[in-house]
Amino acid sequence: MYPVALIVCAVVLVYWNALDTPFIWDDRTAIVNNPTLRSLWPPWNALVPPLDTPVSRRPLVNLTFALNYGLHGLQVRGYHVVNLGFHALAACLLFAIVRRTLASPSGPERLRPHAPLIALSAALLWALHPIASEIVNYTTQRTSALAGLLFLLTLYAAQRALDIGHRRRWQVVAVGACACGMVAKEFVAIAPLVVVLYDRAFAFGSIRQAMAARRTFYGALATTWVLLGAVLLLRPHSTAGFSAGVSVWTYALNQTEIVLRYLRLAFWPDALVLDYGLPRAVSLVDVWPSLLTVAALLSASVIALSRWPRVGFLCAVFFLVLAPTSSIVPIATEVAAERRMYLPLAALATLAAVAAAWLLDREWPRVPDRFRSAARLGAFIVVAASLAALAFRTVDRNEEFETRVGLWRTSIERWPQGRARMSYATALLDAQQPGPALRQLRLAVLDYPRARFALGNELAAQGRYDEAAHELAAFVAAEPLQVNRARAQMLRAQIFARQGRIEDALAQYGAIVKRFPSMIEPRVRFADALLTSGRAQDAIAQYRTLLERQPDQVDWLVRLGHALAASGGVEGAAISYRRALAVNPRAGGAQVGLAGVLLDAGRFREGGIHAEAALALDPRNAAAHNLLGVARAMEGRLNDAVAHFRAAIAIDPRHQQALGNLARAERQLAAGAPEPAPGRLHQP
Repeated sequence: MYPVALIVCAVVLVYWNALDTPFIWDDRTAIVNNPTLRSLWPPWNALVPPLDTPVSRRPLVNLTFALNYGLHGLQVRGYHVVNLGFHALAACLLFAIVRRTLASPSGPERLRPHAPLIALSAALLWALHPIASEIVNYTTQRTSALAGLLFLLTLYAAQRALDIGHRRRWQVVAVGACACGMVAKEFVAIAPLVVVLYDRAFAFGSIRQAMAARRTFYGALATTWVLLGAVLLLRPHSTAGFSAGVSVWTYALNQTEIVLRYLRLAFWPDALVLDYGLPRAVSLVDVWPSLLTVAALLSASVIALSRWPRVGFLCAVFFLVLAPTSSIVPIATEVAAERRMYLPLAALATLAAVAAAWLLDREWPRVPDRFRSAARLGAFIVVAASLAALAFRTVDRNEEFETRVGLWRTSIERWPQGRARMSYATALLDAQQPGPALRQLRLAVLDYPRARFALGNELAAQGRYDEAAHELAAFVAAEPLQVNRARAQMLRAQIFARQGRIEDALAQYGAIVKRFPSMIEPRVRFADALLTSGRAQDAIAQYRTLLERQPDQVDWLVRLGHALAASGGVEGAAISYRRALAVNPRAGGAQVGLAGVLLDAGRFREGGIHAEAALALDPRNAAAHNLLGVARAMEGRLNDAVAHFRAAIAIDPRHQQALGNLARAERQLAAGAPEPAPGRLHQP
């Protein structure tokens, strides 16, 4: 138990400064804006996560997020604690697997006495390595943490099932863990193959012998692929797979360079990066040195698996676990991610620990007796120093995650590319630094055209409308997704409206509504723009279309009333306002609108009642004061009318109707003679 306690304590100490890391990047879609986390009843609700999110094919992870949310909402510490717990448990399982393997009769005889120490070294090398830090710091990567834990549990249970005692029980545990892993992250699909290779390397003389002895068990493990297949079929993901928009060849060529970078970072983790961007258009000429190197490593692994199966097993595990994300199956939105190295790194850490122990054991007889104590101390210092260096680098990496500005700055410093620049710009905007953010967005569009939308948005926010419209037009021309084009067209329409180019704005809104008739927001903005521009009849048609879908939407009922009133349909306007008040009696806009149309109809007492109701809801409603003043004037209560007109002007000094009404009422009071009743605005 002492090694396990040491592993847990070391992991907790190293990641103690990571527990308050804020949500970043995909955490927004996976957690913050994920509606399936909001309730644990019915319980299966959390097992159907939203499509095209990081958890869409990982219902088990989504369920754990829902449990977190149920306990403490969006407080980040609880999420990181769970991720940390999964990582620590996985490290303990790795220790157990390596120790049992080396201590078994089939393990290397010379290393058998040192099995606990080698296993502890391997587990700590893996657990403290900074390349695994995303698992704790980046909350969404619970997918990798939980899947890695279940993968190792599958292998550990399969290992225990080789013993005579409780064999059937451990086989059930292995199959259950493998099945759960399939709905945590897709790379667990490799687990049944790894179990077979482990048996071949450490328990049986050949694959044929292993199949003869454990055929039923292997079949049970293979049935978990059916579960994974069902998840992939029922929860399609537009950014991963052979139809994701990136060719197999292009993605594979990119991976030759990326795999070598992973290996370099495993041995020298000096430049860790959160976002490597999209696959690049590269040719064979560009990457042939990397391709030859990776091919040589793969060939060496195959040869080792045949001639030295124990060493070959670890090499094969590295490539097999990396294969689902770093081979030929394209992931269009992400050319690389260091978290993909999480479980493959365990194989490398084990290989390094075993190789160091084997080398030391081989050279030990050559060490003179008088130097052996010093040699032991030296070996201990080297191991301790290596672990300490990794631990300190991990602590530093945790600190880089403390602020989004700092995290994205390190990303573009170490691996400059457009998408990371856009994320950096977003973080700078949140930190109220618009100048640097705009500079980053201008750099981002050079190799990431989708950043043009963010650039256009920021230019519009700074009032640079012509530049913004130009960038948005370029975005629309280059963007393949129609939904994103619609968002850009909407922003262009808003810019045109601010510039007074109403016809251009209406043309943009009309085009979006025609292309996407089911989208709500463009139609609402289109209807509002039509009403503002005086085309009330066209606005009425749009509002009625909206109300066919949501008949009780109060805002739309009120706006329909405004449009009907503006077109002279007073009775229809009154009906629309009353429908809005039936849904929500506290709808101030409906009270003001109804007061107006009633006054137009000469029903000043009813109009005054609704104007008073509007003021009860909002005493600073200038339009309601003006209307109540009109009602009081029509009743002959000119002093009260003057008071309300003055109140309207005090709230809104540019209220033209109230200004005119006040002048007329004061003249009437001074002359003591009747004048026509004051008018009002038809669109409150």
